[in-house]
Amino acid sequence: MAFLLKAIGFRDSVPGFPYTPNGKSADVTVVTPTITWTMRSGECAESNRPVTIFSTKFSAEDARKKELACMAMKRAKSLLLPGILRCYGAAEHRDTVYLATEPCQPLCNGQPGRSGGSCVNSDGDGEEEDACNDSIALGLKTISSALIALHQNSLIHGNVARDSVFILPNGEWRLFGLELVSGFGEVRSVYLPLSSMLPEHRRPPETLQANYDSSTAASAIDSWGLACLIYEVLALKAQPTNSLPHACRTEDVRGFRKLPRALQSGYNGLCAANPKMRHSVAHFLKTSDFIVSSEFVQCIQMLEDYSLKSDAEREQFMEHLSGVVDTFHRDMCKCLVLQKLQSSFTFGILPSAVSTVVKIATRVTSSEEYDTFISPVIVTLFRSRERMVRLRILQHAADLLSRMSTSTLNEVWTEYVAGFSSPIASIREHSARALVPLARVLDEKKVVNDVPQYIAQLQQDPEGPIRTNATIALCLIADVIPAEHRSRLLVHRFGRMLKDPFVPSRTAALRSFHTTLKYFSPQHVAELLIPSVAPLVMDGVSEIRSLSLDLMRAAVARLSSYHKELLSSEKSERTPAAASGAANNGLDSSSAWDLQGWGWGGGDRSKGNVEEDAAKGGSTATFISMESKGQARTHKDCGAAATLPDHEDDDCLSWSEDTPTKPGNLQAGSSTVDIEASAGQNDPSALTDSSKGSRVMKLRKKGIGASRLS
Repeated sequence: MAFLLKAIGFRDSVPGFPYTPNGKSADVTVVTPTITWTMRSGECAESNRPVTIFSTKFSAEDARKKELACMAMKRAKSLLLPGILRCYGAAEHRDTVYLATEPCQPLCNGQPGRSGGSCVNSDGDGEEEDACNDSIALGLKTISSALIALHQNSLIHGNVARDSVFILPNGEWRLFGLELVSGFGEVRSVYLPLSSMLPEHRRPPETLQANYDSSTAASAIDSWGLACLIYEVLALKAQPTNSLPHACRTEDVRGFRKLPRALQSGYNGLCAANPKMRHSVAHFLKTSDFIVSSEFVQCIQMLEDYSLKSDAEREQFMEHLSGVVDTFHRDMCKCLVLQKLQSSFTFGILPSAVSTVVKIATRVTSSEEYDTFISPVIVTLFRSRERMVRLRILQHAADLLSRMSTSTLNEVWTEYVAGFSSPIASIREHSARALVPLARVLDEKKVVNDVPQYIAQLQQDPEGPIRTNATIALCLIADVIPAEHRSRLLVHRFGRMLKDPFVPSRTAALRSFHTTLKYFSPQHVAELLIPSVAPLVMDGVSEIRSLSLDLMRAAVARLSSYHKELLSSEKSERTPAAASGAANNGLDSSSAWDLQGWGWGGGDRSKGNVEEDAAKGGSTATFISMESKGQARTHKDCGAAATLPDHEDDDCLSWSEDTPTKPGNLQAGSSTVDIEASAGQNDPSALTDSSKGSRVMKLRKKGIGASRLS
């Protein structure tokens, strides 16, 4: 560490100066007519607070430079006025003066991407030009306020210029260059001897005269300096080298006309040749339309004075801010407006503040910038106890919460899930809706464990629409749920809503089943989905019946597709040995397929034939039908015919008088009746004469189009 400090100018640790430079940052040299500063980024060794370290060396022979450095250190430590760069610590060690201030960059560098520096060198028009004017107006207001505070303490700055102004990370301007600060009564003894180091255009015309009257208002010196600041900032737009002409004279300052129209009058008052006719800084600040009429400046001022306003004024301002924030430059919004807005939350958060945050957030495209500027504000809003604030955030979850990082979302997860148990129905409803954008940000553990728990809680809500939205939300996040948990979770969560008395809730469950059918395993479709949906085909609501039938068709199609996949898999697994085994039994492939107990295309066979087929490796199919009272009855084998669950069996009805035996007389232990069909078509051989001892196929008199074998 000692080597690093020596390499960047810190030979040893400075006694009484607990600030160390950051070795990764580059040095910035600021050359001024009075002092040349070297700026480095650093931090406090005790609190890790970021700082900017100013340092300047002087030799024992250069008494004036040492005097200026010591005066700058003295004033920086003692002047804690608004608008002046805050100094955290200062020390003199081995012919070097060190100052630690709040993080900043020199205005003359025109840092790109900052709301206050980027527009200094901008020559654009339209929105960029307006943003430039707003930034300059706010900066001039800040510098003017600092000068007014100095004048109220009987001090003059004496060195107001572009190289004496620095920019904070949020874009605000701060006044520095305090080496020429002197009292009103010290102008002749302190200011005049040292002002000879300044360029000609920065010295007021009266100070260049030999018979300067020190009784003249000393504050007029800073009025001229403020005019020089305006000149140097705005004149740079026409200078591609970012530097002023070397031969800049007093007449150039007074004759400068490339100004915004609203600033021209105030500028002329500041640079009047006669100090008695020159406007004071306070007069300029009150009357300049460039500052007074700036919407951006007025909003920032209102945020700074927020604690002094009444509740009615605060509410009115927040509504106004949400309406005009779109007109502000994006960088100024994210760097400055959000910071001031978050500071105002200390005195209470109004629901209208959420709208302002949403409008700014939608203009931030970078994920890094979103995490840096937007996420901290959202966390503060989420922790508010105001229910309307929470509701506004949930209503804009797609714009705000979906772009937060997982770590940031974990910080507010406890506050978010509290909305599922809120006594306010709107908060519970929008908490369910917010799950859709949030699910893609949550970690897998919360998706698998927490989300189903809260969905189940909402599905038991007394409000029907909330139960419906909970089901819809689960449907929309189905693709986020891990595949190993997805099928069982969805079939149970959707299935429980099929019996909901609220019609839209049943509709949502059916539509969700249909939408996510591709995620269900075939086993869950056959064993859970179809049995659950089948009763709804008899629902009293036509839409429910229609959706149920559509879902049943889709489910059967899904099972049919799965069946074809199994068949193709089985065919691919067959070996020549299986085919040779059938040949050894004296059967071809078609006859071997016939002997599977189904009798496809085989004509009449007696019970003995069936038993013979079974002995050869075939099988008989026994189907169980559930009666309306829930009792199971075993039917005689009926081939490919089967009845739906809970459907009333036709055997309880009477048949044609030509039928000698009624179905009601059949016993469970009677002989099995074999039904034969071929490829879904009626076999003509089945319609034989009754004299030959075979049964006759007859149509039911009450018939609904179905045929019956008796």
